[in-house]
Amino acid sequence: MARLLCGMVAIFVSVACASPGTDEPDGPDAPPDPDGGDVTQVPPQGRTAVGAWLADGHYLAWACEPQPHAARPPGAHGTNRVCSNAALSASVAGTYPLGAASVKEIYSGGSISGYAVSRKVTAGTGAASWYWYEAFGTSVVADGIAAGGCAGCHAGAPRDNVFTHVQ
Repeated sequence: MARLLCGMVAIFVSVACASPGTDEPDGPDAPPDPDGGDVTQVPPQGRTAVGAWLADGHYLAWACEPQPHAARPPGAHGTNRVCSNAALSASVAGTYPLGAASVKEIYSGGSISGYAVSRKVTAGTGAASWYWYEAFGTSVVADGIAAGGCAGCHAGAPRDNVFTHVQ
């Protein structure tokens, strides 16, 4: 039953967050990194760059939840653990600053099976102010600004498209 549920969640996320994505790290119209390019605090954009960045483990030095846990409603990610960078962690009210970011480790069978990454890229509170990336193994299901179902789900977050704020 658990495998069936996990498979159904993966299919839902694949459909909900699907977007064409790009292998361009930021593209010609993307805003510059707000922090001068501090690779340890701000994930890059683009599937190739984000995948390499995650493999390097930069986010592991951020403020992270102590252990994986079941998804909080209305989460579609199953068992997970969230880490927030310094900009997201330090923000106490209003919209998050440019460069605020989080990484969600998604677990299956006690091991990390995927990642969801969010990064504030422009001022404002709408979906177009966030870049989202999500992958399971080698399957990238979201990669872009205002990415599909990611943006739709996160629109219901209590503050500026963010459900979990780790301090």
